[in-house]
Amino acid sequence: MLNLKSKNANSQTFYNFLSTVIRSGIAFITMPLFTRLLGAEQFGKYSVYASWLSIIVCFMGCNVASSIGTGFYKYKDSYYKFKTSILVEGTVISIAIFVICVIFSKQISSMLGYPVSIFILMLIEAAAHFVVNFASGSWVYEKKALYNMLLSLEILVFTTLLSVVLLVAFSDKLPELFYSRVIGSVIPHILTAVVIWIIFFKRQPYGFDRVYWKYSLLFGLPMIFHTLSSQVLGQSDRVMMEKMGTLSADIGIYSFFYSFVALLSTIMNALNNSWSPFFYDGLYNRDYDKLNKNIKNYVHLFVTLVCGFLLLSNEVVKVFANDEYWEGMPLVPILVLVVYFTYIYQFAVNYEFFNSKPRIIAIGTGGAALANIMLNVILIPEYGMYGAATATLISYILLACFHLLTVKTWKLERYPLKLKPLFIGLLVVIIFSGVYYVLEDYWILRWGTGILLGIFELFRIWKRKTIF
Repeated sequence: MLNLKSKNANSQTFYNFLSTVIRSGIAFITMPLFTRLLGAEQFGKYSVYASWLSIIVCFMGCNVASSIGTGFYKYKDSYYKFKTSILVEGTVISIAIFVICVIFSKQISSMLGYPVSIFILMLIEAAAHFVVNFASGSWVYEKKALYNMLLSLEILVFTTLLSVVLLVAFSDKLPELFYSRVIGSVIPHILTAVVIWIIFFKRQPYGFDRVYWKYSLLFGLPMIFHTLSSQVLGQSDRVMMEKMGTLSADIGIYSFFYSFVALLSTIMNALNNSWSPFFYDGLYNRDYDKLNKNIKNYVHLFVTLVCGFLLLSNEVVKVFANDEYWEGMPLVPILVLVVYFTYIYQFAVNYEFFNSKPRIIAIGTGGAALANIMLNVILIPEYGMYGAATATLISYILLACFHLLTVKTWKLERYPLKLKPLFIGLLVVIIFSGVYYVLEDYWILRWGTGILLGIFELFRIWKRKTIF
């Protein structure tokens, strides 16, 4: 049985997995509910609102929360003062952004196509997201994954319940039905943010500190560019497909498979959230031998999950979508390779984070986003959704190469980790991508192989008594 307060890798991974599954699973399960309650038009309008919200969140607090991981080690003896100080800093910056936006609210809301009242709610929710994301990030490095799981559960449950109640109660009383969904999301977020802020500040009251504020601001500002570029990298393909005249059906098929393979990204992110604190511990203590041993286990685990995903995905797709989507099956290995190259570059990015190099991270993501746009221009007109997938894959290959070359060529600090396990893993994933196409019609053989791989990996974990 897992100890609720345990900070070992197994407990952290377990709760991070639950947290991620709750966050993604409830959103997926409730999607049919909201598509029916809102209708296609209103659901689409809320989706656009959510996209604008995610952009504004990038600016709230000037991303000072991104410094929490490195600050945990840099200011280890005064961490809680550092934590409270940058929480105050981010709050002050968010209030300033809020005030400026309110002054120009008529112009901005008109540009976005919303009433001023909805734009104000968007700003409030974005500020609340800053506090919630701040708490989530701090709990990752404090190894309090259980808190993150409970936070995810609380927000999603109350957001869903309140939204449903408001949609039913005001179905014919609002000019736009999606406003109920907006209000149902804003209220739980703002209440949660207020409670978190009070608890954090009460634990260690602290305010302005020039050293902490300068460090976090210099760290956070480049990360704004990184997060915005990440959005471009993840969203530009579908927007450009539409602008270049790709059939709506093909865009729908591509979007489905992109979302489907994102399940693998969800697993990757859950593992990375669990891995990062222990990775940082190893770097901080310079325990490189143990770290390289753990990386072998980590890569073996993730490669097994990727190969299992490839082997089982055909039949799972047929459960999730009807036959009009099945022509997009060949996209799966391409998009899976995108996920694996993302996995590869996370090791270098985590190392860059640890060494406080946010500008390098921002440059890499910005360059990859620009490359993706240029490749989309070249490939989409000729190859449609397959061109978009290929452009995305090439962009992530370039991004992985950029980060690996950066950390391997640093002169002041030698990159201490071995790359061999990552490239062996890549070779295995490429082989299984080929198997995906060759054994497409042999489901028994694919599922049998997948089950055996799973049993073997579970045996390895049981034998070593640790996930990593």
